[in-house]
Amino acid sequence: MTVSQSLTRRVSCLLHPAITGETLQASAAELKTYYAMLLIVFFIILVPIWMVKYPGMVDYPNHLTRCYILSHYHDNPVFQQRYILDHSPIPNLAIDLIVTPLLRILPLIVTGKIFLSIAAALYVFGCSAVGRAVTGKPNWLALVCAFTFYNSPLLFGFVNYVFGVGVFLCVFAFWLQVRNAMTPLRFFLCCLLSIAAFLAHLSAIVILGVACVTIALLDFVRDRRISSLIVKLIWLGCPLLLMVGFMKSSGQVGSIAWRPLTGKLLSLLAPVRSYSLMMDLGVAVVLLFCALLLLKKSKVHSAVAVTGLVFFILYAATPYALFTASGVDLRYVVPGFLLLALSIEPRCGPWQKAAVAVALAAMVIHTGRITANWLNISHRSEQVLAMGLYLPAGARIYAIESENGLSTKQLDSGFVHIIEFWTISHSADISTLFAFPGQQPLIFRQPPCDGSERANPAWKQCLASFDYIWTSDPPTLLRQEILHIATPVSVLEKVTLWRVNRTSVTSTASSMYSTTPPSERRLDIAKAY
Repeated sequence: MTVSQSLTRRVSCLLHPAITGETLQASAAELKTYYAMLLIVFFIILVPIWMVKYPGMVDYPNHLTRCYILSHYHDNPVFQQRYILDHSPIPNLAIDLIVTPLLRILPLIVTGKIFLSIAAALYVFGCSAVGRAVTGKPNWLALVCAFTFYNSPLLFGFVNYVFGVGVFLCVFAFWLQVRNAMTPLRFFLCCLLSIAAFLAHLSAIVILGVACVTIALLDFVRDRRISSLIVKLIWLGCPLLLMVGFMKSSGQVGSIAWRPLTGKLLSLLAPVRSYSLMMDLGVAVVLLFCALLLLKKSKVHSAVAVTGLVFFILYAATPYALFTASGVDLRYVVPGFLLLALSIEPRCGPWQKAAVAVALAAMVIHTGRITANWLNISHRSEQVLAMGLYLPAGARIYAIESENGLSTKQLDSGFVHIIEFWTISHSADISTLFAFPGQQPLIFRQPPCDGSERANPAWKQCLASFDYIWTSDPPTLLRQEILHIATPVSVLEKVTLWRVNRTSVTSTASSMYSTTPPSERRLDIAKAY
């Protein structure tokens, strides 16, 4: 270094402290603060999971029960009589692959909490990884994004989907960093990670493919290099082959149904939607106001922002029900909002810092409200499960969900799947278990008859093939019809357990479920839970 260069550097250091070591120390301090805050956010998110025995996720008990059956399938002849194992690579296996082996050494409730904790870790640190991959440094907005782990799909119990979103965030962040310098090793890692996304949930690989293709095409528009485009995306062929094989083997198209416009608008609240629409709207307004403050004089990374907008275009163009799945369009909303938020590189001004602090406070309060609701739901779930004391071992139960639409997923009546735990405690056979071809690795040998169409003459005969009927807030007409063939044996507010009166209607129940003595089929309820 020459004398003139040395003098210039000294003067620059006096005029611009950013050149000196003080800035490096400040950056290191800021980095430590950021990751300390990230860990705090993660532990706050874990509080509801470990504080509550039965989290308020509607489908969640159903998934846990299936994992229990899978884990004990070869030890229980009743399970072998009722179900068939499917070892094909179904793109919906996140909870099955993690909880099923853990059940050999840990109780069911604990394994479920471990799975949810892993899902939360992938989600939280995935948000952070994407934020850093986009801006080249930690993005404080990732802390706010992490709290959207408690979104409406999670409360619905779509745990594999939420797990898949976490996998998507981690894989997408890795690809963003290596896409311009793809090596054989990185290509191999991308293939493995994409297969993990596929197996976690079909939505994970779909949103990963859409995001990567969008970014790669935007890169191509800029540099016009077709070879670079191919190298960036060719690894997606690995999960694509699995997806093609899955679509051919499933052989199911299902019905197509569209969400009404009001439903589309309300579903935009998915990242913060919980148990009170007015409070959720309040949180959304606070977050929107903070976003407007953050956008002032901040940098927006256009490629990632465009990718987020592509998700919302797909949301608008996708039906609600498709390929035997429901809520298909909803799967794009959460990743869309995450990418839009993480595309912002906020300016470190006082207003921007205040906006981040307010957004974090709003999300902490939002998480606290969910925890309070879960505590109430857990208490009610224990009361509903206590109704099972009236059940004999091996009872067949037909569960009829409430017809109040979205309220079945909320606090007042969302208990239709908690009774799946009777399969564990009483070896009960419950009609609502998720065990269908192409969707779960467990399949009914004889699918339950459809008792949903009361206009069908075989409706009563279907219900009569079961020993018990379980209802939650049924319409008056339905209740009157059930009274003709069943008698209430346990009532808890709007929830009723009915014993079918076989002398009043011809039973068509199969004898395949009564081959094992009740004394051998009953399980210890305390150990099972």
